[in-house]
Amino acid sequence: MSAGDKILGDRVLLVQLRMALASVAFAILGGALSVLHYIPEVSVMLEGVGLGLTQLRPIHTAFTSVWIYGAAVAVIYHYLHKQAGGLSAGDIRRFWFHTTLWLIAGVGILVTLLAKVFSGREYVGFHEVFSAILLLGWFAFAWTFLRRLAKGFWAQPIYIYFWTVGILYFIYTFLEWHAYLLPGVGDNPVRDLQLQWKSCGTLVGSFNFLVYGCLVYASERMSGDKTYGQSKTAFGLFFVGCLNSFTNFAHHTYHLPGDHWVKWIAFVVSMLEAIILLHLIYGITQMLKNKQQGGEYSAATGYMVSAKWWTTIMLVGGIAISVPQFNSLIHGTHMVVGHAMGTELGIDTMILFGAVTFLLSDLHRSSPQALARLSNLRVRRQTRLLNVAMALLVTWLSVSGTVHGIYRYEGLPAPDWLGWGWFLFPLCGFLVGGMLIMVLLRWFPLLSAPQLRAEDSPSQG
Repeated sequence: MSAGDKILGDRVLLVQLRMALASVAFAILGGALSVLHYIPEVSVMLEGVGLGLTQLRPIHTAFTSVWIYGAAVAVIYHYLHKQAGGLSAGDIRRFWFHTTLWLIAGVGILVTLLAKVFSGREYVGFHEVFSAILLLGWFAFAWTFLRRLAKGFWAQPIYIYFWTVGILYFIYTFLEWHAYLLPGVGDNPVRDLQLQWKSCGTLVGSFNFLVYGCLVYASERMSGDKTYGQSKTAFGLFFVGCLNSFTNFAHHTYHLPGDHWVKWIAFVVSMLEAIILLHLIYGITQMLKNKQQGGEYSAATGYMVSAKWWTTIMLVGGIAISVPQFNSLIHGTHMVVGHAMGTELGIDTMILFGAVTFLLSDLHRSSPQALARLSNLRVRRQTRLLNVAMALLVTWLSVSGTVHGIYRYEGLPAPDWLGWGWFLFPLCGFLVGGMLIMVLLRWFPLLSAPQLRAEDSPSQG
């Protein structure tokens, strides 16, 4: 690979990382302003300046989803650039094509939501025209990745399987998301709810495949050990994940008409996927820690270890809230919000933070200063504080949601101490947001192009 190709490939990675991390910033901003609505006086003030909760929450949820997909796309481009023969001229053109579309959609979503233009849908609260723009860009990205699979697909490591299914499954999920535009769905409230809640569940399936692939790929590249890429555990997670992606919607629709045996299958398969994921992460983190030499701290490994513990916690919580009797108590309460935040922050974001740390370390591997910025004792303390802040947030949401659900079931007014939510929820949310901003501030200076390394110089090309 020539020096010019390396520079172009590095630029693609950095641009994609910038977009992904900018999405984190917008998600934090949307979440911070949203949680302020729990303070009555501040809520009135925000409503007065046109920043209602109905505008801010879709910004938070939409850009949180974009962060997960965007970071996964960055990892995939690292694979294409470093491991799959490099990026061709056509790949580069398609990258700029889908990047332009995604930037147009991102700006349009932000502006129109602030202008009170909504679809009214969960996680896709923006206008349908931006959905079409996002999907068109996704087709261009999918072509860049899938064109390489014509030969030798079955001999590929498991992360290729994860990414392939995740990319294709997103298209299916995204189209199903918009089934409400069809007359036979939009005018039937029960069918509409079934498909909306089902598509929210399958959305999780699509980005789970992408995140799992990033987990295995990044750990393989960091350790040099390809064992887990071909392990029975990884393939077991893949096959159970495939099954779960087509069944997990059922335990999101307990309160809608449907066969109970389907819901129990969804519950069992979903929990089995979580157990296998926990086993895989445990093995990977042990391998990564064993690879460290001289007791040096690795931030990428630290994030992966955090994901291991969060997977354990969320597995226990997931089993609890998927039991139909308990689910009927906590449905529509902050318990569900706490579980969603614990999963997307503790598992998905921690895995992707580990992967992003690896990408930045690889891009700046010839700069001791950059590597020291990415992994040091201060980073270790910040990671611990981030975990503590997330634990406080998830604990408060889970406890308050459960208590509220029980009192609601008994027909009793909520206990007085739940009124402290106006203070505790914003406090915990701001602690998490503040720690996430510290991570971004540490990374932003590294999002400029690294200097040309000696081994990449034209004379060596």
